[in-house]
Amino acid sequence: MQGKVIGQGRTAEVLEYGEGKILKLYRDDVPEEYVDLEFRFSKWVYEQGVATPQPHERVVVEGRPGIVYQQIAGPTLLQQMNRKPWLNFSGFKQMAGLHYSLHQLEGMGEAGAQKKQLEHQIIAAPMLATEEKTQILSRLAELPDGEKLCHGDFHPDNILMDDKLWVIDWMTGVRGNPAADVARSVIMFSIGALPERASMFTKGFLGFARKRLTAQYVRRYLKLSGMTLADINPWILPVAAARLVEGLPVPEKELLVREIRRHLRA
Repeated sequence: MQGKVIGQGRTAEVLEYGEGKILKLYRDDVPEEYVDLEFRFSKWVYEQGVATPQPHERVVVEGRPGIVYQQIAGPTLLQQMNRKPWLNFSGFKQMAGLHYSLHQLEGMGEAGAQKKQLEHQIIAAPMLATEEKTQILSRLAELPDGEKLCHGDFHPDNILMDDKLWVIDWMTGVRGNPAADVARSVIMFSIGALPERASMFTKGFLGFARKRLTAQYVRRYLKLSGMTLADINPWILPVAAARLVEGLPVPEKELLVREIRRHLRA
């Protein structure tokens, strides 16, 4: 039943798994409770009518935890950007619409609280002085809580395309403020490193066009939601600081630190 590897990520690999299904098989360093939470979260989100692949079952394969999902035949939005770059701007507008639709739902009750999670990550963040963390935590405390469904890692490599867009990878899902979820996407679009498997063309094109693509996404999201940049911008600082705990390349962390210090000076 288990077939060839069709995708790779930091936490898991994706394999063919029989007719119309895939297996997301987690790496050995991913705690099983994280996999259990992702399975429950994915199932709950699917039941709310979100365009996300149906989770079929939680399994263990060769001693590794996994989740069997419905297979979506299309590429990720990142792959589509590589194959048909002229569709990038419409793809980012569609992505903003999908993101907004998620934020209309109340978050799952057992999901983590966004601000509490950010607080823990900022405290643990490397490359920042204690005084800087104190200032960031103070600003975070002033920002409004929320109880909406937030994806926590919404970017083109977590969006699949066939005749519509599908969102995948709910390990980072939380209850929180949509403005913070948008701020994280803005940070990832504007200064996030592209996956190593992205082609040289994709990397070159996005290096040139990412500011315009990010602006396209933000404009569309603001139009749909009625938010303003004044709602989103205050979240950039704490969300960028929290991202430092992730397994990012050092050059990307250095870019984040520069952005964080620019916001602290402001």
